[in-house]
Amino acid sequence: MTLNRRTFLTGAGAGLLLAGCDLHADQAAKGPLPVLPLSDLTGLDPDIIPLRLAASTHDFGTGEPSKTFGINADYLGPVLRVKSGQTLPFAVENALDEPVALHWHGLHIPGHVDGGPHQEIAPGDVWRPDVPIRQRSSTTWFHSHTHGRTARQVYHGLAGVLLIEDDASLAADLPQTYGVDDFTLILQDKAFDEAGRLTYELTGEVFEDGFEAETLVVNGAIAPVMQNVPAGLVRLRILNACNARFLDLSLSNNDALTVIASDGGFLASAVETATLTISPGERYEVLIDLSTSENLTLQVTFSEGEAEGLAILTQPIFGDPMMAALILNRDPSLEAFDGSLPKALANLAPPRATDALRSRDFELNMGDEGQLAALAEAWGNFCGEGGMGINGQPMQMERIDVEATIGELEIWRISADDMQHPFHIHGCSFRILRQYGDEPPAYAQGWKDMVAVQEGVSEVLVRFDHKADETTPFMYHCHILEHEDCGMMGQFTVS
Repeated sequence: MTLNRRTFLTGAGAGLLLAGCDLHADQAAKGPLPVLPLSDLTGLDPDIIPLRLAASTHDFGTGEPSKTFGINADYLGPVLRVKSGQTLPFAVENALDEPVALHWHGLHIPGHVDGGPHQEIAPGDVWRPDVPIRQRSSTTWFHSHTHGRTARQVYHGLAGVLLIEDDASLAADLPQTYGVDDFTLILQDKAFDEAGRLTYELTGEVFEDGFEAETLVVNGAIAPVMQNVPAGLVRLRILNACNARFLDLSLSNNDALTVIASDGGFLASAVETATLTISPGERYEVLIDLSTSENLTLQVTFSEGEAEGLAILTQPIFGDPMMAALILNRDPSLEAFDGSLPKALANLAPPRATDALRSRDFELNMGDEGQLAALAEAWGNFCGEGGMGINGQPMQMERIDVEATIGELEIWRISADDMQHPFHIHGCSFRILRQYGDEPPAYAQGWKDMVAVQEGVSEVLVRFDHKADETTPFMYHCHILEHEDCGMMGQFTVS
């Protein structure tokens, strides 16, 4: 086991951390699954799609309202269902008392509508991007991307889901009745004070590790939650919207999860896995079979990455910190999906690294109290007394780090000088060639816009098909949101 900074801190505080697992000792459902409101825009030609970002209050299940942000709601945002080929005329109103940028994570769109930190919306203003949807079916999302404020704004609720459909996905023999056999799950970890109010405190350790809390929340409700479903296959479209937590998902009966899609769309065929690891920002679609079980529970373990940290140092003494997230109960009165597990899903040719015209290297730097810290502060990043960067440079809004050419294949080689990081590239999907220096798990071999980085080099094969100029460049960054705010981010143009 490699003893890095994160492993040491996790081991040193393991007793305190696992005391929080008492919160999950009662695995009975605390309430019903909140089904996020769906706006189905497929087949429509709307004049305007209003999204209002505002402060509110929300009860997560403690009985005490917490101060939150929401998008057309008191917490989180809607699920927007759209179809490839549409152009979406958004009107994003900032009703907050602070600036905000809203990024379309996973969309293949030009830089001027990407919603990065250069497209900040002032309080009281409305941003009106016409967002073209020209990609395969996939689960994408939208969230705050405000320079230096992303972590706090997302944590308090500025996130929603965008489901992209196409002719193939709409015709697929898969569960598609929203709220009956097709559900969107936003998984998060939250901290609450003694009164039951949401808390978020930035400390030196939080800047270093990212904000991690001990209470699991599903669609804005403290887990476990319960949902009655019909017999047969149930489809879960899952987003890890944690600021920093990697999540390990499994089923209570030790059956395999059937994964059918990753960030950028369907896999070539269904993949069965006992454990599905989802990093912050990642999305996966899974099928769960209720045809022979009265109930099944989707379980979550707070992952520490690979085989180190919390699980190894604490499991012999404290047990496995696994908790119930969603309890599915079979209801024979509901009409069941009568299809079977699919064998083939999408035509995905193997990625051809030999077609790449160039390669680029990126090292994620955790920083220290010296030069990186001074640069981070001078360039408007927000990270206390430390500093982070990529290739020795913290994020600078006025600096372009990479100039890419439209339509050319590239290999991006990403490494880290410490701990585990989820890495995201704007404006595209890519294929993972290597993750942690090895072949990626089968469920991560489809189209992706996130790759995990730790020991060894992670490599992706990427092509940029949409332009981004110097005034509205694309971003690449760690998706531990406190790291992003602290400067672990770069900018690139495509021309």
